[in-house]
Amino acid sequence: MTLSPAWELVRGIEPMSFCDWPGRLCAVLFFGGCNLRCPSCHNASLAFAKGTPLPAASVRAFAASHAKWLDGFVVTGGEPTLTPGLAAFVAELASLGPDVKIDSNGMRPDVLEMVLDRHPGACFSVDVKAPFAKYGLVTGGAVTPAEAAARLGEVFALAARHPGRFAFRTTLVPELSPTDVREIREALPPGHTLAEQPFRKPTPSKGEEGSHADTDPETRRVPGNLVHPTHRPGDPQGPQGQRHPGPAALHAPGAQGRSQACR
Repeated sequence: MTLSPAWELVRGIEPMSFCDWPGRLCAVLFFGGCNLRCPSCHNASLAFAKGTPLPAASVRAFAASHAKWLDGFVVTGGEPTLTPGLAAFVAELASLGPDVKIDSNGMRPDVLEMVLDRHPGACFSVDVKAPFAKYGLVTGGAVTPAEAAARLGEVFALAARHPGRFAFRTTLVPELSPTDVREIREALPPGHTLAEQPFRKPTPSKGEEGSHADTDPETRRVPGNLVHPTHRPGDPQGPQGQRHPGPAALHAPGAQGRSQACR
């Protein structure tokens, strides 16, 4: 059987997480690359720097051996929708038993639809960065207001057609006002709520130029390369000491964006 090429592009693994999918014990698989240039990016080296993927055989062995005691796999980045063969990869992960959630910025709705075509049970957490008019500002000029409206409009339509599969969230970066957040919330499809994520002051990671957002209690992401040494042959160092020790809740109190179907 020919497997998805995405298995050969996984840049890092968090073997066990209680906070990337609330209420579930999950493993997190990281892909590199991003189609945005957000000044508030908290993981710029994973998103923009080239890195060596983990051995595909090791990634497959990890997924197969851990599936029996996991409640879910989270596929994240970077921006995972840039990864060739993502839809097949998600279906192949799901065939091992646990549910699969994909984190995305929503700028490739066609890929999200392909994932659902291959695996209708997939769940998604979509970051809505700002009101459409401010997308150029918060994405480093990577997306125009018209592009944001068109692409997120497709995502919202997809969410309306697949109840219970999409959650939406916004990080409260300094560029956003309370009015902006209200506008984002009002743009969501009926029946969906907006999770508000706290923003932490940007600090540059070692060896990086410029400022990027530090890890925060929502994402549990450490700045920099997330290729954990546990998954490099012969290196005994584990990743758990690098994880942010913040509270386990993904969503703000009273803003449970993830649907019951994806619990």
